[in-house]
This record gives sequence, C-alpha cells and structure tokens, in this order.
Amino acid sequence: MTKHTASRSDITLPLLIAYVDALLPSLTTQVQLPTESSNDSAELLWVVHGNQDLSALQVQLRDNESIKNSVEKDSVEKDSAEMARDAWHLSTLAELAKHNLPERYELACFWLPTLPAELLQHYVPLLMRYRDLYAAHLLIALDSSVDLKPYGFTPFNILSEPLLDADNFHSITSSTVTATLWQFNLYDYKQLPNWLNADYWANPENWGKHRW
Repeated sequence: MTKHTASRSDITLPLLIAYVDALLPSLTTQVQLPTESSNDSAELLWVVHGNQDLSALQVQLRDNESIKNSVEKDSVEKDSAEMARDAWHLSTLAELAKHNLPERYELACFWLPTLPAELLQHYVPLLMRYRDLYAAHLLIALDSSVDLKPYGFTPFNILSEPLLDADNFHSITSSTVTATLWQFNLYDYKQLPNWLNADYWANPENWGKHRW
C-alpha cells in the first residue's frame, strides 16, 4: 500500500478521495483476503461520523465520479469503474457499530475530522476490529489533536505520495475541513528482521563444510 513515514500533513476530503481512487488499482496486486471470505468481501468501505458528514461525502464522491466519467473514453474502463463502485460501501460510525456480522474489505477509509476526542474513545474498539480483522488496509482521518500512535497507526503524509498528480494539488486541497491522516497496513505493519528471514535458517554458508 504505502511506505511508513514519520511526517504528516493536513488533508481535505477531496484530496483523500483522489488518493483512494489512485490507490485502489494497486491493491489488487497485493496479498488477497482469505479465500473463505473473498466472495463476500467488498473492495472499499467509507465511514464518516454522522449523517451530515455522510451527505457531504456522497456529494463529493458524485462530483469526483462526474469528473472521471467526463474524461473516460474506453467503455471497458467505464464498466470496470462501475463494477468497482458497486463494491463500495458507505456508512456512519453508529451504523457500522451495529453490524453483528461485519464484512471484510481491501480498504477501509474513516473520514472523522468532526469526531470529538471524547467520542473517539467509545469507537476505539471498533477501529481496532477493522485494524486487526476486517480491513487489509486502513486509513483514518481525524482532528490534528488526536494521536493514534498508541493504537499501532502511523502518521501519513499524502502529499508525498507519487500516486497523486502534483498539478491537481490546489484543486483537491481547496476545502475548509481538514484532518490529519493515519494508516495501518496489515501486510507491512511490522518490518521483517534479518534473523526471521528464511535465507538465514539453514546457514547456507556451512553447506558442504559440516555434517549436521
């Protein structure tokens, strides 16, 4: 998904949507979710704080799709894009917390800049479940005063990502609501130490020299 970075910057919803749009195609080349759940899993989950934020997200997603469709010429690409959108789910935090049998996603994106810090503690168990079980990749956008490092997340600076077109930064960052982005990737959250590398297990430098 992304490389760990110690830096972070304020982002807007249009900027996050643009990044997610650019990121999704690359997720299909990475490790897949377990076979037993793959048939029931959708590709992308968007989660917001409340209904007002949900309405704003829907409007922004529609605007983004209108721009994309205006430049798409290949009907095959259009069909693929429509199939991907069918697999997207939108939800509020309260609705998501009520699900008894959560689905699994390749990417779960939580846009929560309006979520008060005191309410965040109520939803931490939900975020942890999606971190550990229900999403291969997790992005959480919160008020800049909130620190998610104690929960295993790393700060993430979207503006440093090559997936985004620098020429469009101004148009996709022009928004009054900003947030700080955190990430968790199930498949690279912990760097593999050398001693755990299979190349070291059999001591190949001793082959033919010692009888084991």
